[in-house]
Amino acid sequence: MSDEDFKLKKIDELVALRTSIIHVLIVLIGGTIGLLLTVDNIIKVVLICLGIFYTVVLIFNLINITHQLNKILTFRKETK
Repeated sequence: MSDEDFKLKKIDELVALRTSIIHVLIVLIGGTIGLLLTVDNIIKVVLICLGIFYTVVLIFNLINITHQLNKILTFRKETK
């Protein structure tokens, strides 16, 4: 497997991972906002805190993946 094939496969994997994370973020944000409409209790507060925490973690992961993609794509553009 050449270096170019490896980079193309890596790009495909990163794009698929980014798409999956975006879908999970949509569901997670929707669920967290939906919890705001329920009655107040301690479980609601805990679940909202967990939802916010995982949303932030996934957003940072999404930013990291986007930076990796940009780095690979700009490197490919410079080498051509």
